[in-house]
Parts: sequence; structure tokens; C-alpha cells
Amino acid sequence: MIPKLFQEKIDGSLGKLKAILERVELKILFFTENKFLFPNDFDEDFREHYYKLEISSDGSIFDDQNFDFDVVILCGHLKSEEIFSWKLQNMPRQPFVALWTWDNHHEPILNNRAAMIADAVFPAHWFAHEDMANAATLIAPHLPLCITQWSSVFLASMEEKIASAGRCDKLYGGFFNHVDAKERNGLIASYRDRYPDDHVFTLGLDKRSAYFSFSQEQRLLDWASYKVSVILPLKNDISQRLFDALACGLIPIVPPEFPDLDLVIPHHDQHSLPIVRMENYSVDGIADAHTRALTLFDRDGKQGVVRRHRFARDNHGLRNRIDRLVSLFRPGTAISRVWIDFERGIHIYLT
Repeated sequence: MIPKLFQEKIDGSLGKLKAILERVELKILFFTENKFLFPNDFDEDFREHYYKLEISSDGSIFDDQNFDFDVVILCGHLKSEEIFSWKLQNMPRQPFVALWTWDNHHEPILNNRAAMIADAVFPAHWFAHEDMANAATLIAPHLPLCITQWSSVFLASMEEKIASAGRCDKLYGGFFNHVDAKERNGLIASYRDRYPDDHVFTLGLDKRSAYFSFSQEQRLLDWASYKVSVILPLKNDISQRLFDALACGLIPIVPPEFPDLDLVIPHHDQHSLPIVRMENYSVDGIADAHTRALTLFDRDGKQGVVRRHRFARDNHGLRNRIDRLVSLFRPGTAISRVWIDFERGIHIYLT
């Protein structure tokens, strides 16, 4: 049995969804507080689409008396999304609040608080979606992270430079030094001790702005100067770095346990790109995977670079993710079935 208060909220969310399905053209707001993640030309990817899209990172938009959207895609970065969700649910013209949780692989309490206020939560990391399950919120389909630092239009314009870039054999991988990533930080430190010439390192979170101070082209060409990148998740998550590496033509090497990878990239694509798995999560595991990836890179050469670049550019950009989410609000493809799982508490799925 779902408590009455929560049932009323679920019914309200489903009522919004039903009303949206009757509209011919949808008005969508994409909102993120992390403006630095997105390029200035990111709206170029949305020149032609079947919905009206506005992009904002200014919280004052929620105080506008003329606020009028059908769906608000609210990116969850463990910042103010709880407050923004509350504001949206108390507006005269209440939009459907779709919370896209970028960080649901850690800080479960903060994620759950925001999720309880939203109409539906779209987990970026499906393996951890149950941490946000509650009786007041619809759990929508998996919406993985993607490329955001470059638009697909920009990436297409850089294809030849990516394909012809001179590349070194050194392993590439830069990671932020999160306090809850002790195992990863220790592994990186051990790897650096044994392979000091490789470009694998950690940075303080306060250095993030330094990376984004470089131009789009500078960042892209830096990536494209390597053949192989190591992907070491914070907590089993598929980060943007996987797609960034592919877009720049690198072969990613990933841990043996990577729970969402098969949901995001089919086995046959993992083989053909390729994506190389470590045999074990250790310095030796990284070194062995690096050697195998270099052999595969040199075997496929420019053709492999272009294959990886186009795969990421055409399938894993922000436009792809927003198109996927918006399509779920259209007749014929709409999320229209509610499934309630009582086995591990109350999980209400929207499928």
C-alpha cells in the first residue's frame, strides 16, 4: 500500500504526463548549475528539432512570472536541485520536473531528497538507481551521461584534425581527487610510482576551472595527442570521460567490473570500437590493458580513430540524451506504464 500523501503526488505527476501527451509541441527547459560543462555553441546542436528548447544556468529563471514550460529537465549535480524542484512544484503552471541525476552513484541521501520532490528521476547511473527509490517519485528509464564539453557540430568540424593528430604511446588519464575515492587515488599513486612517464594523475577539485579555461580546440587536441585513456570510475559509474575519449579517437581501457557499460554500449560495439577491459583492478591490470590497447590502436590506425569518433559524436552527445528524454513524452514512444515493485520497499517505475 502506498501512503495517501505519496499516492496523491504520484497521481499528480501522472496527470501532468497525460496532459503533456495531448500537446502538439512541447516547451522544454534544460537547466544546469554547472554552466562550465557546456560549450558556448552547444545550442548549435538544437537548430533543428521537433520541440522548443530553452537552455539556462541562471536560477532566477524560476522566479520569472512568465515561466511557461511543459517539461523541465533539471540536472542533478548535488547542488540546489532540491530547492529548484520545490519551486517548480509550487508554481501556478506546474511543469513536469524530470530530474536527471548526474551523481546518483554517491551521496544517496542528497540524491533522494531531491528525487522525492521531482515528478520523475532519470538516473545517469542505473546500477545505483535503487538508492533513490521512494513512494513519491517515478523512476524513469536510464539516461547515461554523455559528451558535453564539445557540441557535435564542433566535433564534426574537427574530424580531420582528430584523425590526423600525432599521438604518443603514453597512457592518459586525469581524475579529480575526491575524498571518497581512496581506492582509486591509491591505485593512481601506485601506477605513477611504477610508470612515472605516463600521463595519469589526480587533480584537486579546485583545479576544475583551470581545465575549462583552455579553448575547446585546445582541450580536444590535448586528448587527441594520445592513443589510449584509462577510465577509473569514482564508484562504478560511467563518466563523461569514456565518451570524451572515444570522441577524440582514443581507445578506452576500463575496469573488469563496470556494471552499466553493457546497458550503454552493446557488446558488439565494445568489440569493434574497441573498448578494452582490464583483467583485474591493479597496476598490473592497467599496464596489461594499456599494452593490448596500443596493439589494437596501431592495427586499426586512422580508420579506428574515425570509427570511435563518429560513434561517440553521433550517439552519445547531449542532443542524443535530450532527444531520448523528450521522446518519452510523445505518443507512440511515451513512458506510459507504471510498475510497482514492493519486494525491496516501494519502487515505482515508469516504463
